[in-house]
Amino acid sequence: MSLHAFDGPDMPNQIFEQLRPRLNALAFRMLGSHADAEDAVQDVWLRWQEQDHAEIRDATGWLVRVCSNICLDVLKSARRQRENYVGNWLPEPWMPPEPPKAETNLIEQDGLGQAYLLMLERLSPVERVALVLHEVFDWAHDDIAPVIERTSNNTRQILFRARSKMQRESDRDATPVPEGRQCEQPRIEAFIKALSLGDISQLLSQLAPDVILHSDGGGKAQATANPLFGSDNVARFFFGIWGKRDPLERAFHITIDGECWLLMQSNGVVVTGISASERDGRIVDLFVHRNPDKLALFEDVIANATEIDLINEKAG
Repeated sequence: MSLHAFDGPDMPNQIFEQLRPRLNALAFRMLGSHADAEDAVQDVWLRWQEQDHAEIRDATGWLVRVCSNICLDVLKSARRQRENYVGNWLPEPWMPPEPPKAETNLIEQDGLGQAYLLMLERLSPVERVALVLHEVFDWAHDDIAPVIERTSNNTRQILFRARSKMQRESDRDATPVPEGRQCEQPRIEAFIKALSLGDISQLLSQLAPDVILHSDGGGKAQATANPLFGSDNVARFFFGIWGKRDPLERAFHITIDGECWLLMQSNGVVVTGISASERDGRIVDLFVHRNPDKLALFEDVIANATEIDLINEKAG
C-alpha cells in the first residue's frame, strides 16, 4: 500500500487504522500475548506519527518492518521470560480486536492457532520473527534480512534451523505435531459426546495413539503439572475430571477465526477452554486452558457461542 495513491492530511491515520488488524495479528504471533501485542502496535503508532510520510513509498512494508523490530526487542527482553510461571504455559487464545475484514486468511487466521503458537515458543527471538515473516507474510529472504540484522544467506540458514526446531524429536517431546490441523466443530462435538456417554472406547477412537494433552492453570486453577502422553492416559484423565465436574456446568462451542473452542461454563463464568488439532481424522494435540486470566478473554464472545446438549447418562 502506497501513501502516494491518496490525498489529504488525514490519510496516514486512515491507512494505519486499515492496517491495524494486520499489525495486531502479527504482534500476537510474535509475542503470544494480547497485552504485549497491543503495546507493540501502540509503539508502532507513535513512531508512525513521527515520520515524514511523504518519504514512505510502501506503508505496509514500513509498518510491518517496524512492528517486527519492536516485537524482536520485546522477545529479547527479560519480561518475556517465564521462569516464574506456575506449571505449563500456553499462548493466550487469539481474539481479534475487531471483526475480520477482507484479508482474513492472511491477517486473522494463518498461524494463530494454539499448536502453531506453541511451536513458535521453541524458537529464538530472531528465528521466530524470521519464520513468521516468511511463512505467514510471504516475505523474501532479502526483505527479512535487514529486520533481523542478518545477511540473506544467514536468513536462509536461520529459517532452516527454525523449521527443524519445530519438529518433534521423540515420543516424549511435548511439541505439537507440525502436520496437525485445527479441529473443526464436528470433531469437538464427537469428543464431548463420548465424554457425556462415559464411553471410553468411543473416546479412544477420537484420539491418536500419540496424542498429547497440554494444560495451563497458571497456579490459579487445577491443571496437569506436566503434559500427558498417549491416548490411554489422556482418556482416563478426561473421564476422571468429567466425573467430578459441577452437574450444572454448561458446554458451548465457538469458532474464532478458524479455531474451534469447547467452552465449559459454571455459574456464568467460563472455567475451561479446550481446542485441539487433528491428524488423519484423530485428535493429536489437546490444549486445555484453566487459567482464569486467559479464560476471561472468552467472556466477550460466549454470548455468540452455541450450547451443546450434554448427555447425562452413561453408556451401558
